[in-house]
Amino acid sequence: MEFIKREYKKIIIIAIGSLIYSIGIVWFLDPLGLYSGGLTGISQLILNAFEKFFNLSFNLGLLLFILNIPVIIFGFIKMTRKFIYYSIYSVLLQSLFIGLFPIHLILENDLLSNALVGGILIGIGTGLNLRVGGSAGGLDIVFQYLAFKKNVTMGTLGITLNLFIISIAGFMFGWAVAIYTIIRVIITSLVIDKVHTSYNYIKLEVITEKGEEIANLLVSRTKHGVTVSKGTGAYSHHEKDILHTIISSYEFNKFIMLIREIDNDAFISVSTVKKVVGNFTKIFID
Repeated sequence: MEFIKREYKKIIIIAIGSLIYSIGIVWFLDPLGLYSGGLTGISQLILNAFEKFFNLSFNLGLLLFILNIPVIIFGFIKMTRKFIYYSIYSVLLQSLFIGLFPIHLILENDLLSNALVGGILIGIGTGLNLRVGGSAGGLDIVFQYLAFKKNVTMGTLGITLNLFIISIAGFMFGWAVAIYTIIRVIITSLVIDKVHTSYNYIKLEVITEKGEEIANLLVSRTKHGVTVSKGTGAYSHHEKDILHTIISSYEFNKFIMLIREIDNDAFISVSTVKKVVGNFTKIFID
């Protein structure tokens, strides 16, 4: 029952994140020719180029879905199944929302305001999806993979690609739009890194009387090591086991659940870790 509740919560959060993301595109960026990032931005570039040079128009949501297909295939090969299932769910919702929502300009013709609000909404939507183990689809799937392998943040990868998209957009459609899109990119990247903290390290210290059982479970179910030391409770005078391990914050909820399987009364403290040097494995946990 607890598992069903967690999955249901994730599905709801991904739906909300996808809705927020899509609103940022359809109601704030696209009407003024401002660009999103990743495959959505590439889709916008393609559509605007076809409209400018060939006077042809296509549905943005449909094109976005088509471009996501090869990326999802990559995800099936490189990522966990659950992550990809969540990502497919998000892609379907985004394609539907973006394709069916009527274009409606909320903030009239104020480029700066639309860039700021659109950037914040896209960052929140993407960050929510990533926070529960999914993604906003598109190149976020590739970024997620590279972030685990190369020890860089999602925001950094996003900025790199987006600057490339913006350069092309500025050359083709004017540098004023490109400048405001740069502002959007910076805002989005900052928000993503605030909402989604998957690649920040945290240290868990667990005080329990069932240290050996918990340590064995964590080692068998994850790829992280656990250090066990002994201590004595000053109040109870009982011997205690003190477990130490370093994980990414993405893994926090899973670790807590595993610890509670053995000892629901374990005392757990959490502290942030700025950097890890040595043999540390970043993983996706189903």
